[in-house]
Amino acid sequence: MITIEDILVRHSVDRVELTAWIEERWVQPQQTEAGVFFDEADEARVALICELRRDLSVNEEALPLVLTLLDQLYSVRDALRRLTEALHSLPPSLRDEIKSHLGPDLDGSRKDG
Repeated sequence: MITIEDILVRHSVDRVELTAWIEERWVQPQQTEAGVFFDEADEARVALICELRRDLSVNEEALPLVLTLLDQLYSVRDALRRLTEALHSLPPSLRDEIKSHLGPDLDGSRKDG
């Protein structure tokens, strides 16, 4: 587990700012009697927020919307990955039938390279 001090140093985040992100539930570390601990996903979330704020200049008002949209995108990508894995486990004849229903733009082939 990663301590709050590690996060502050690794990502050059101000403690007040990080605390606000936790209160807003943009980052949800584990809070125990021993302190606040981050896992790898939490640290990646902090890095994402830092990138959005610093590199892309996303303001405080827009950040919740951007995070929500990114969360939805990641969720859809995960669902599509699982669906693709399930489809690959089907017999070829059934896969071909499903592909025929998807149409040329959705059959998994890419026109743009």
